[in-house]
Amino acid sequence: MRPIPAAVILLILGCLATGDGARAATEQGSSPADASPEFDPLLWNIRMSPRPLRPPADIIKETWILNGYRLGRLGPDAPRAAIIDDDQHRRLLILSAGDDGGVHLYRVADLPIQVGDKLPALLRNAQTRECRHQRMNPAGELGCLALSLLEALHE
Repeated sequence: MRPIPAAVILLILGCLATGDGARAATEQGSSPADASPEFDPLLWNIRMSPRPLRPPADIIKETWILNGYRLGRLGPDAPRAAIIDDDQHRRLLILSAGDDGGVHLYRVADLPIQVGDKLPALLRNAQTRECRHQRMNPAGELGCLALSLLEALHE
């Protein structure tokens, strides 16, 4: 028996938490105007890291701090970073916990969308999902934020 990838578990949990809204949107054929069949953030993978990550400066394309969002107290086993990549294991985005409780978002690949324009939607999705209360979930608060980010990029 093969283990279930964390991204699949996160997607299933996300669909359950949102009333299957993520899957329903794709089944209805609704897609954002700037998305193409090759660009579907809901198909990307999320891998969790037990330690915060800061990519090397030479690969960072853009950096944001999620203003207005503070991580709660993370337990000893809680993930400290979420790495978003494609099926070719090419890293696209990294969400990482800051020392001060802030969340850093790094874009490390060229994407056909303005990620910074989607940050308000990310914060709304995180509030709707109640990411602050996901600390008992194995993916934790950062996993919930990563799912919220993918949904915001898909909108």
